[in-house]
Amino acid sequence: MSDEKIDDETRLLASVAYGEASTANDSDEIGGIAFAVANRCRAWGGKTVTALKAAEPNYAYAWDGSNTRFNKLMKASESVIRKDAGMSLAVDWATSAIKNKGVDPSNGGFWWDGLDFKTNYNNHPKVRDGFKFGDPSHNIFKVQEKKREVIVRWKIKNKKTGQIVDGAERGRYDAVWVSTAAHGSTIFWSHPKDYITATGGKEYK
Repeated sequence: MSDEKIDDETRLLASVAYGEASTANDSDEIGGIAFAVANRCRAWGGKTVTALKAAEPNYAYAWDGSNTRFNKLMKASESVIRKDAGMSLAVDWATSAIKNKGVDPSNGGFWWDGLDFKTNYNNHPKVRDGFKFGDPSHNIFKVQEKKREVIVRWKIKNKKTGQIVDGAERGRYDAVWVSTAAHGSTIFWSHPKDYITATGGKEYK
């Protein structure tokens, strides 16, 4: 990292990336998380990281106050950060992610999951929703995909009865989540295009 002062947004993003990543301090894992947060900020009307935290406090577990690594970087002086390989790496990645410069290790991801995706597999929200791997190499936890075909139809109003009934098919999808990359102990996710088309949803929600 450079000798420049770390601004509040960069520090917050670096702390999330450092706190959410595994203790191995894998560069692409930390960088992927930093980019995923920044990608979502950009897609969601250009929000700041602070505004994203306010809009969706459950988005990242690390910033709820209970994550040791997050708290450590948030409170650390710049001189301490410079001497710590993991924290300085997180600041470098946060700087790049905010500027959208260089390679994005998340490969356009907006969300991520760590080891809890494996340990809490049966109750995990993404498993309940339906997910698939964008590439077999993303399946770092060796779990089974959970696809399910959903057909979405346009809703139309019957002019005679006033009832809302199903109309023509709007689209169909087989998963709400698709992996975009995997590094360290983290899988990155986005919504598949066919899901967004079928539901009229937003890529960042």
